[in-house]
Amino acid sequence: MSGPPDGAVPVPCAPRFPDCHDPFWPRIELSVLRERLALDAQVSDARLGLAVRCAAIAAAREFATWRAALRGRGYQRLEDLASHRQGRALSLCYSRYLEAAAMKALAHTSEQRKAEKGEHYG
Repeated sequence: MSGPPDGAVPVPCAPRFPDCHDPFWPRIELSVLRERLALDAQVSDARLGLAVRCAAIAAAREFATWRAALRGRGYQRLEDLASHRQGRALSLCYSRYLEAAAMKALAHTSEQRKAEKGEHYG
């Protein structure tokens, strides 16, 4: 029987977020993203985390004008606009951008791995 040693209390896993997070944008929890993208265990947490960090950098460039305009109007976080339709739409666009960019990065690294192993398509 395996389990925690006598007297040990199991600690639940804390949510994991990419470490390059800009506090203006909504946080992306890696386990939620993994489930949403239907990723299996072949995609490691480290690989997913790297893909999301790269996606967040690209998203920061893509949405920089919006962020600057909203910060100029006094909004410190996008969630400050949650009651406005435009705020919800921008939050959704940001999340979907991250999802798409992360999937693209994961697909690219999968193709690279297959090429390195000499696997061919066709």
